[in-house]
Parts: sequence; structure tokens; C-alpha cells
Amino acid sequence: MTPLAVSGLPLIRRPAMVPAVLTLTGVVLAALTLAQVPLAMEKAPFWVMAFLALAAATVTYLPATGKALGAVISPSLVFTFAILLCWDLGPAIVVQTLAVAVIAVRARQPWRDAALSAARYAVAFGAAYLVLLVGEPNPFHTVNMADLVNDTVAVAGAALVFVAVYGWLVTVTQRRTAPAGRGLPPGSLRERLLAMRDPAVHLGALTMLSPVLAVTGHVSLGFVPLVIMPLYAVERMARLSTERQRAALTDPLTGLGNRASLQSAYTETLAEPLRQGQGPTLLLLDLDGFKYVNDSLGHETGDQLLTAVAERLRGGLPAGALVARLGGDEFGVLLDEADADRALQAAQRISAAVNGPVRLSGLEVEVTAAVGVAVSPQHGEDFATLMRHADIAMYEAKRDNVCVALYRPGTDRHPQRLALLDQVRHAIVTEDRTRIAVHYQPQADLATGRIVGVEALLRWTDPTGRPVSPATVISVIEHTPVMHQLTDRIIDDAVAQAGRWRAAGLDLRTSVNVSIRDLFRDDLVERLRDRLNEHRVPARMVQLEITESALMADPARAMRTIDQLRDLGVGLALDDFGTGFSSLQHLRMIPLDEIKIDRSFVAGMTSDQHDSAIVSSVIALAGTLGLRTVAEGIEDAQTRRQLRDAGCSLMQGYLLSPAVPAERIPDLVAAAAAKSSAALSELATQHRLPVTPAPAHYPEQAGARC
Repeated sequence: MTPLAVSGLPLIRRPAMVPAVLTLTGVVLAALTLAQVPLAMEKAPFWVMAFLALAAATVTYLPATGKALGAVISPSLVFTFAILLCWDLGPAIVVQTLAVAVIAVRARQPWRDAALSAARYAVAFGAAYLVLLVGEPNPFHTVNMADLVNDTVAVAGAALVFVAVYGWLVTVTQRRTAPAGRGLPPGSLRERLLAMRDPAVHLGALTMLSPVLAVTGHVSLGFVPLVIMPLYAVERMARLSTERQRAALTDPLTGLGNRASLQSAYTETLAEPLRQGQGPTLLLLDLDGFKYVNDSLGHETGDQLLTAVAERLRGGLPAGALVARLGGDEFGVLLDEADADRALQAAQRISAAVNGPVRLSGLEVEVTAAVGVAVSPQHGEDFATLMRHADIAMYEAKRDNVCVALYRPGTDRHPQRLALLDQVRHAIVTEDRTRIAVHYQPQADLATGRIVGVEALLRWTDPTGRPVSPATVISVIEHTPVMHQLTDRIIDDAVAQAGRWRAAGLDLRTSVNVSIRDLFRDDLVERLRDRLNEHRVPARMVQLEITESALMADPARAMRTIDQLRDLGVGLALDDFGTGFSSLQHLRMIPLDEIKIDRSFVAGMTSDQHDSAIVSSVIALAGTLGLRTVAEGIEDAQTRRQLRDAGCSLMQGYLLSPAVPAERIPDLVAAAAAKSSAALSELATQHRLPVTPAPAHYPEQAGARC
């Protein structure tokens, strides 16, 4: 058999009138033809056919447990259609009704659904019977060629009419989650008929076997069992088709529907209410911290978590809702709800059902989820738009640290983000130096004022010539492969520039920022080694800056890359120190050279004694561990003096210089060296000391501890 509805889709609700009229029609047909039954019962072949029909019903394949969803095509049809050919309409309707009853008992189907199914068969049999009355086939006697053609056309016509009428009745009596009064959207009848294509083939195969079975039974009942093998082949074909359809619409891990089933339910059955402003609502749910569970406890444990969440979603859904797993740790829920307030309440209940601890692999894992809500038609009338807006709302919930968020028009920046992503990718591929460039912000020794290093910083200009914040660019590309391409571009430019400065007699340690994704790359160290060799730059002249958040994402995986970088000889700096959650642990575990004190602490040193105390403590701790300290964001002389008095190694900020193009760095280095020499000369004159000017470039001095 082939169920015409797929497990995971909503239960069927039908308009009241159509099933009632259809059932009544089937009853009338049966009543009018009951007189034919006693005549058929006198024939032994009839009893054989009836028995085989009921036996076939008892072995009909039922893929869904519990209530059968949708119509059922049983191999019993081959015997009941043969009864129609041999003993007229009444006996066929009676035996098919008994077969439907057997299937309904096995599937625990409600009697109303069973009656509707029997009525569909009765009406389809009635239509086929009319064709047989017109054609008057008589395949059981010797016939001439004209009679043979007539019989073939009549029987084939009856079979085709049966398939067409039965398929049409299924399409007009099945409505998924559509209350009474809501019609099918335009085109959905055609779509449902297309969905009937494979079942129609199975129906046609069964009915076309019936004439062969009828003639065989008329000649000799001993030949009837021979039909079992071709019947088994047809049944096997139907079963494989059903399983293929279910697999196409079902998530194999959780047993929920998938994205295709969610979109199909929206498109085929819920588009018409949009024209009346009646919904539906789409919820997009994403688990927090699923990646950490997957990486730390393994993919098998991650699958157990997804299965547990799927069970909670099933139990927490309101009536008539459809849930689907969209991929990874994302789930979608479709509600037949047009009111935003009620949709939010439903989303809150679903969120409450999902959130809570789950015991996995002997550990209790806390499950939390962010839910984005988008209501149609105000938030979008097509599925793709509604999905995108629910996705935006979900990320708004994550950003605001709340469980549920409703989409707010005007917050959709996806098109702009995609445009920016494409522009950055194109600029990298074409090596466009006018759009994407690397500037360098100098770092100076606080004790001498000499510039001893630079930090390579991204600068991006949009098509209109306006600069775009690097933070904006990074936020768009950091989770895409373009991030790797951009890092490669900055490393290539920075190392090449360090080589040019070195060739000109200017040794400056160059720092480059790397992202979380870069630390997890397998080729980062190899690429850096190739560029150092290509431009003849010592590894000690290059330093990579990493953030605490990058280390916390996956410490074990990040440490493998860090160890390889240490073996290469490249320096390592911990950026934005103090803004993470495990700083002291990182200082103990990671082979660092430098700590960069975040500007949020440095900026408040002169006005906030707590910030001043924090900075002084960090400097003292770094000195004890033998690490350099760099203070970011120095903008006034008083802050510089306090940092120098506290023993900070290096300064970086607008007081020294903003980030500038590479060609301006030599002038800044020379100016800083001249200013430092003048200060030393003045100091020597005051105290009558010999003047020993510091070298203009010295990477070793950049690492001096104060």
C-alpha cells in the first residue's frame, strides 16, 4: 500500500460537506447493487477472490504506527477489481469495504476515516462500472478480433477511470491543517495531482493485473496463485516509493519533518489564508552551545541531545502545529496563528518545554534555545522571506539574551551583508588595493619613546568611497570561507611589508590579528612559514594576536595551532586582555610573549582608580611572568606617564599615531627617534651625563621588561 500523507506532516482535517456527500454516495451505490451479491456468492471463484482480497488486506504494508494518515492503496484492490469485472459492482463494493475495515482495524483508524476510504473506493468503482456497462466486455468466451479490441479498450478504460476518479477524490477530501471554509490555494490541486503520480502508477498496475486474474480464475482456479509473484512485485514497488517519499520529507535522526516538509506544508495548504490576513506563523529555534556539546562530548552525544530536544518539541506543540528539523541544531515550527501576541505566547510555551537539563553520557547538560518569531503576511508572504525574518528574530533573541523575539521590520540587513560579503570576496580575488588595504599603527617603547613595532589593521572602503568599520566587515565574513581569504591577504601584505622595511634597514616587529576560524585551520602555520621564507623575514619579527574568545571556543584545537606557531618561532600576543573569562588560566597554559591591555581599562586610568588599579596589577603580573605589556588606546600624556610609572612596556594609540599607510611609517620612526634623542640630550645636559643614543631599530628592545 501507499499512504498518500507522510509521517511528520500535520493531521488531516477535512471540510465537513465533501466527506459527508461522498460517504452518502458510496452508501447509495452499495444499496442499489446489493442484489448482485447473492448471485456472486453462488460462484466458488468469487469466494476465492474475496478470501484473497481480505488476506491481502491483512498483510498490507503500514509504515506509520498508530492512526493511519491519509489514503491507503492495498494489494487487495487487484482481487476486488477482478470481482467487479466478473460479478458486477455490488460484490466488488462489499468485498472492498471489508478489506478497508481490516486495514482500519490494523491501523487503529477512526471509523469516520475508514468510512470515507470505503466511500472513495465505492464511487471510483461506480465510475469504472459505468465504462464497463458501455463497453460490455466479455473476455471469457471465444471472440473475434473486433470483440477483442472492444474488450481491451473497455477494461483498460474502466481501469483508467477508476484511477483518475479515486485520485481526484483523495485530493479533494484531504486538507492538511485547514479549518472548514478555507479552500485550497490556486495551483495546489495540480500540485496534489502531481503528488499522486507514483500512487497512480501503483493503482494502475493493480487494476491492470485484475483482467489477467479474472480470466485466469475463470479458466482454472489452480492458476490464481500464479498472480502472487507479480502482485508482490507491484506491492514492493509501492513500498519502496512510499519509503522514498517519506525519506524525502523526514529527518532521519529525529523522525521529524525536514525543511522540505515544512515548506510543502506552508506552500500547499497555508498560502490561501494569507490573502485573508490569517497567518500562519513560523518559529525558528536554535540551540545555544550545541557546538560545545558536539565537540567536547562527541557527535553521538550531540545526536542524543537533538533527539531529546525533538521529543520535547513534540510534547510542547500546540494542536495543529508542524515541527521540522532544518539542519544542525535548528528547528522550525509552523503554527496556524495570525495574531502576533498569541504567537509569542505559543513560542514562550514551546521554549519553556525545550529548555532544561538533559542527562547525556552521565552528565547533566543544560539545554537553552533562542526562538525567532515571524508572522505572515505582515512579516512576509512567501516561505523564504518568512524564514529569513524568523532567522533574524532568532539572532536578535541571542544578542539580547532572551528566549523569544518577534521580528521587527527594519532590522533586516541581510541584503546589505550579502552585498558587503560579495564586495570583499571580489576585492580579495582581484587584489584590489583601492578597496581593501592594510594600514599600520605604531607601537613605541614607553621608556624611550622609540617605535619598535606596528600592528597591521584592515581598512575597507565601500563603492561610494566611504570607509567602513573593520568590525562591521569582520562581523559579516568571520563565519564564512572569505575570512580565511582575508587573513591570508593581510598576512601576505604584512610579511611582505616587513621584508621591505628590513631591506631598507628598518626592523619592526609586525603584529597581525587572527580570528577563531583561523586558529582552527590546518594550513595557517604552513602558509606563514612560506611567506617568511619568501620575503626573508625572521620569524621573531612577526607576531600573531589572538583573543581570549578564540581560545575559549575550543582550547584543545587552538593549542595545537599555537604549539606549531611557537615551534616556528612566531611571537604570540593575547589581545583585549581582561575582557574574557579565563585570563589567568590562559597566562598559565599558553606560551605568550605579550599581553595587550584593553583600551576600555586604559581610557579610564586617569579618572577611575579601579581601572588604574586593574592596569597596574596586570602590568605587575605580566612582569612576574616575563611578558611584555602593550597598553592600547593611549590618547593623552597623563595616561602615558601613569603607564610608564607602572612599568608598562609599550604604548599604542592616537597620542603616538593612528593607523597609517605603510609608506608613512619610516617618517614616524625617524621623528620618534629624533624626539627621543633630543630628550636624552636634554637630560644629559641637565645632569652632565654622556649621551648614548638608542638604536633607531631594535626588535630585542621591544621585548625589554620595565
